[in-house]
Amino acid sequence: MSISEMSNASLRLLITIVSTITVWLLPQMAGQLPSLSQHQLIMTAELKGNVSAVALMAPYAYIGLEQNVVVFDVGHAAMPLMLGRSPSLPGTVHNIAILNGYPSHYLYALAGVNLVILDISDPIRPLPISHRVLPAMGEEISVYQVQGGQVYAAIAAGESGLRLIDVTDPLHPVETSFLDTPGYAWRLAVDMMMASGRIYAYVVDRLSIMTIIDITDAARPDQTAVYGSFNNRLKGGGVAVANGFAFVGDLDRLEILDIANPAQPQKVYETYIYVGILDRLRVADHVLLIFGQFGRLALRSATPPWGLYQPSGLYDTVGEPYAVAALPRMPGQEIPLIVAACGSRGLQIVSWTDLTHPTALFSYDLPGNAYGVTVEVRPQSAYAYVTDRDGGMHVVDIMTPTNPIQLDAYDTHGMPWNVALAGTLAYVATGSPGLHIVDVADPSQPQNVGIFDPLRWGVDDFARDVAVEGTTAYVSDRAAGALRLVDISDPTQPLERGRLDTPGGAYAVAAAPDSSLVYLADGAAGLRIVDVSKPDSPFEVGSWQTPGVAVEVAISGTLAFVAGREEGLHIVDVSNPAQPQRRNLRHAGPGGGVAVEGVGLPGRRAGRCACWT
Repeated sequence: MSISEMSNASLRLLITIVSTITVWLLPQMAGQLPSLSQHQLIMTAELKGNVSAVALMAPYAYIGLEQNVVVFDVGHAAMPLMLGRSPSLPGTVHNIAILNGYPSHYLYALAGVNLVILDISDPIRPLPISHRVLPAMGEEISVYQVQGGQVYAAIAAGESGLRLIDVTDPLHPVETSFLDTPGYAWRLAVDMMMASGRIYAYVVDRLSIMTIIDITDAARPDQTAVYGSFNNRLKGGGVAVANGFAFVGDLDRLEILDIANPAQPQKVYETYIYVGILDRLRVADHVLLIFGQFGRLALRSATPPWGLYQPSGLYDTVGEPYAVAALPRMPGQEIPLIVAACGSRGLQIVSWTDLTHPTALFSYDLPGNAYGVTVEVRPQSAYAYVTDRDGGMHVVDIMTPTNPIQLDAYDTHGMPWNVALAGTLAYVATGSPGLHIVDVADPSQPQNVGIFDPLRWGVDDFARDVAVEGTTAYVSDRAAGALRLVDISDPTQPLERGRLDTPGGAYAVAAAPDSSLVYLADGAAGLRIVDVSKPDSPFEVGSWQTPGVAVEVAISGTLAFVAGREEGLHIVDVSNPAQPQRRNLRHAGPGGGVAVEGVGLPGRRAGRCACWT
């Protein structure tokens, strides 16, 4: 595939030197938010493409991209990792939801006129398991659970009003009831009254009114109240509910209603928000997120006193306001992240950090979705091999860092993750399509040499990482949770020689030079040390349990450097492989990759980074 054919999306790969990071912390006193200027809302990542929906369940973001649901690990805001993509759904995905407040294995997507339920227990392979045809296109969906344990999907379904679907059995969704609203059911919020335990749906009809509906008994929804504004009609806009208040968009006006008694909503405050029609509203961490008609994102306090209301921040996505959500605080992330689906402007992740003195070394636009990079230094040249999660490996001449030049691209027909170099060959871990071996003797013309046949692995296997030592390629199989040993003595006919099933997720692998040991970052099972002296029967000789999830590993001498997803960098003494000991812990926030200076020997992986902007 040529470079021009891969240019359906644009991603900028940035290598930056950040000298100081100052974090703005959300004040704990209700209603008191510091005023932020626009440049203090920083976009940390961007995915190009027509992104129309987003839902979050830490540390994952689920997005609607055309007719697919795509899963990202956003545990590290500046380095989100694409994990998997669903098969095509029966229509464009325009809204998605997850059961809030509960660990969930299911995602609910509105695709065309269908409600599609996906199994997301394996983020690498989100799979549709059932669907139900709706009487009209669903505009917005919210999923809730009642006291008896039943789970329901409430759907604002345009001219068909509010539909309530019993999804307790995700394989057999059944419509329980519906209530026809006066106009075109457009926006929706669901809220449980803590005092009474009753559940209400707040449905805004486009260019009409807001209907408040008691849906505690899903079989008998009861219209509780209606609310109109100027001339008794709202002019379109979103709705969000939190802390006993409803926030309703009416053109460019925000109205705040006291809903302590849902039967008698009382307006307590209104103000203008200059972002166009207030299309999408969400509340997170006592902050109201307002996504306006022209792609502008505004933040306001979601707690009284309303009269002290001051603008808290503004960010322009230059996109369309399809969806907005916020990621709760996680270890290493002291403030929530805003994730916005911006239509033609893709997925954008915005944080409230103030990078006071970032210095860019260089920037370069690449087609697609860059994930990993491996650097090779030759006597008179230097190259970066960049994996593109949309299906390619880019070769970039970086001999002059201020003027990088893309030489060519190699199509892997899969989702490439990482690259290992050995001599003039590049070994590319491409997810389901397995291991590709590419001749890069002439970096301007990469040529396929051999493929480790994915059909021999079966449909449940996924090559996430690869390390090469001698005539063996060591492949971490993320889906099967296994280390695979592949004989590459004849690169045109790679053959599997051995396999070791591991207790964790087999995220990444490193091979020690001139050694019979291989080191595996094994997800929740920590660091595993494997003796591969007999490739047909590898066995574990030692392990060290990381406090969390081990996602990357690098080796230097007798030290193993292990990146934890939330716990930062672990330095482990492996001089005695049977009893590895932690030397130190460097808590640098969520980890996504690790490289060690001095291990970039000819033919070995010199480093890895995963960069979005």
